[in-house]
Amino acid sequence: MQRTNRAGRARMWAVLLGSAVLASAHAHLMEDQQGTLNIVGARGYLVLSLPVSALSGVDDDRDGRLDAAELARHSAAIERDLRARVRVSDGGVAAPLDGVLLNLSPDEHHREVAATHVVLLAVAMFPKPPLRPELEVRVFGRAAAERSIRVVGTRRDAAGRMQEQVVRFTPEIPRHGFFAPAAATKAAPKPASRPPKH
Repeated sequence: MQRTNRAGRARMWAVLLGSAVLASAHAHLMEDQQGTLNIVGARGYLVLSLPVSALSGVDDDRDGRLDAAELARHSAAIERDLRARVRVSDGGVAAPLDGVLLNLSPDEHHREVAATHVVLLAVAMFPKPPLRPELEVRVFGRAAAERSIRVVGTRRDAAGRMQEQVVRFTPEIPRHGFFAPAAATKAAPKPASRPPKH
């Protein structure tokens, strides 16, 4: 899929997710320091709320927040930075991020004002449906509350049942795999039979 401009990416997300879902996403995308990775076929729909304090050279007035003008001025640089620090793969094979969108995290009244977090939306393009998708996040802020990111991974198994796994990313553990197969359990050996007593 070719690289598109912001309007084109928004249209792509509208087609992929449905306009109603996208409108809701724009209204209130994600809580701070939270994320989701939804696997559908060979695509991984990624949404992450990431701290502004982890970004360099974008907070022009140094107020600890990003406003719409700052986001517009630095969106290309922010996208390049996040592409380098947020990676998706499967079995060691990278899944490029497409359809990248950046939004300011809305406040409690769902207003898109100057924000302490930026919301990243992207589609991970796997070459085939992933067996054990892996996410790497190396975007952590200065405050203690910004040193951990909670991500919920979801997909449907071969029988159509929804699977969900919650993982937490930290600077010490920035990479996690989702949906690891259950460890094989070995049957306990039967006790040796004793010879009958005479």
